[in-house]
Amino acid sequence: MKKNLFIMLIVLVTVAFLAVGCGQNAPTSEPNGEPQEKAIKVALLLSGPINDMGWNASAYEGLMGTEEKFGVETSYVESVSPSDMEEYFRGYAIQGYDIIFGHGFQFGEAAKSVAPDFPDVKFIVVSSNISEPPNLGSANLANRQQGFLMGVVAGLMTETNVVGGIGGAEIPPISLSIQGFKEGVEYVNPDARVLTTLTGTNEDVSKAKETALAMIDQGADIVMGNANQAGLGVIEAARERGVLAIASNQDQNPIAPDTVLVSAIKSVPRLMSFIVETYIAGNLEPKFYELGIKEGAVFLSSWHGFENKVPQEVKDRIDEIIEEITSGKLKISDYQ
Repeated sequence: MKKNLFIMLIVLVTVAFLAVGCGQNAPTSEPNGEPQEKAIKVALLLSGPINDMGWNASAYEGLMGTEEKFGVETSYVESVSPSDMEEYFRGYAIQGYDIIFGHGFQFGEAAKSVAPDFPDVKFIVVSSNISEPPNLGSANLANRQQGFLMGVVAGLMTETNVVGGIGGAEIPPISLSIQGFKEGVEYVNPDARVLTTLTGTNEDVSKAKETALAMIDQGADIVMGNANQAGLGVIEAARERGVLAIASNQDQNPIAPDTVLVSAIKSVPRLMSFIVETYIAGNLEPKFYELGIKEGAVFLSSWHGFENKVPQEVKDRIDEIIEEITSGKLKISDYQ
């Protein structure tokens, strides 16, 4: 029904545009006759629901943040299937949206197909590195840096010298974070055994939980999950077995305060604010932008109840590594 209503809206808007012709761009006026500045309009296409406690939820938070911070007009649509991506991009472009985010690399081909028809609209694909002048760009949060931070924490905090990293769907944002996790563990603790796998799904909580339990049975005393909603299964497995979990994308300590040691956050709100702010300044280019630790877009949450349980030497080592990445001494990029 939502899809049909959206299609109907596209048709009505198109008819209205044809009816008003060139007059559609005429500025509105205040009562005193002064031109009224047109509000910037930002749209967001999501591959999943906004309540997934992960990737899509963080994008929704980011969209609402741009509305509050910059006063833009916003709209979004959840759970867009691949077959509908072009349709939604085109619909928002017809409605006069200035920036349209496709939240995930899977929106790339649809954006490439639609963008040439709307040269005045900025299309931004998240977690991709595509770009095509004059109006298609991409913005990426440094997924390997996120995974690397989680691996550093796990490698420094494990007591059994066995840790596990569980990803969901086999897509670059997740597979790169799992790669970074392994690299981070090896960087600080080359003797540790690192168990990693992708379950192939971001929705199946039970499958993620079973995978985590299997790793715990192999001796893992810390398990990391990066699988959007399915990641909740990793946390549940850790809670049941009395081991620690490292969460991703959002601060998930409130879900299990005695289990979630720390969360490695990729700030989609920071990314979206950066894009909108750059657009407002007139500097948004059709190119690839990557934001990570240096830009404050990838970081660790607070330790919450573990603040006094994490040794100071561990905290100091983590700070040193963060500084190495920030300064460029240690280079970790998804597309290096």
